Amino acid sequence: MGYGRYVVTRGLNALLVLLVALLISVFIFSALEIQELETRAYEELQNYARGLKGLPPEEMKKRIEEYREYLFNVKYKLNEPLYIKAFRWMIRALTLDFGEARQRYPAYGATADVRSILLVALGRTALLFTTAYIIAVAIGIMVGLFAAYKRGGIFDRSLSVLALTTYSMPMYWLGMLLILFFAYTLKIFPSAAWEYIPESVKANLGSLILWYLHHMTLPLITIIFVAFGGLAWYARNIALSAFQEDFVMMAQAKGLPDRDILFKHVLRVISPPITTMSTFTIIFSFFGAIISEIVFQWPGMGRLYYTALANSDTPVVTGITYLSIMLIVITKYILDLIYGLLDPRIKTA
Repeated sequence: MGYGRYVVTRGLNALLVLLVALLISVFIFSALEIQELETRAYEELQNYARGLKGLPPEEMKKRIEEYREYLFNVKYKLNEPLYIKAFRWMIRALTLDFGEARQRYPAYGATADVRSILLVALGRTALLFTTAYIIAVAIGIMVGLFAAYKRGGIFDRSLSVLALTTYSMPMYWLGMLLILFFAYTLKIFPSAAWEYIPESVKANLGSLILWYLHHMTLPLITIIFVAFGGLAWYARNIALSAFQEDFVMMAQAKGLPDRDILFKHVLRVISPPITTMSTFTIIFSFFGAIISEIVFQWPGMGRLYYTALANSDTPVVTGITYLSIMLIVITKYILDLIYGLLDPRIKTA
């Protein structure tokens, strides 16, 4: 099939997956939403009934029933059929309309709108974690390919030890050690990665960039160090497996330099799995890390999710879940399009 038809087919598949995933999530969270709305409706009804004391019993009963009908049928729409509720919640999820948060989150602005809160948190997580993982992916791929190029040497053998060490090291533990040494002992960097930005700093772009670099240095070093070893080891193993292919052995038999074989032949073969690893590593960085954000006092997606769970803030938890589903499905669709360009055989599969 042509590439245009391939794009449309994959797009329809992605849309179907997105709708099914959102529908499942809607039914899961709808029970919590209905329970919360019923609780709020009954609380309002009780408060309304207290204000009717002194009226005749029949009049009081009539007004309470009328107000109950208003709460359940008009304000909260609790008596609607489930399929209508599911459809309405699906539309809200697709338009990122998650309503208002039950709690206030001063670190994410004065607004109670869940969409605005999520966008602020997503931007901050992207600023720190996505930046760090992009750097880690770039370093990991280069180190892994170099280890494959120098396979069997000291650098290659050292990489296995380094990868095992960094991959098994808890990010929050390393972060606490760096904070203890550089923030409290040497007092070079601040202990909190996010603080109030002075107005004088905001007024100058250069000062603002330096402020961010100064506050983000410790978490950036932590994330990059923990992440790049496993990425480098994965890239190295993928490249080594490609070196066993017949066409690579043929190129070696022809006397082509290893550098040309690596970058002109092997890299083309391993580009799909490398692309998958890089893309999903970067996209999952948008969701942050709960413990690491708490350690570095960085108000991103992970810390917001933890706070929302602790406060039973269903709209925020629901919004983060829906947003995560959308990002993953969109990422998979983009990967399919990239695969179609990198390997034309995929389009005919």
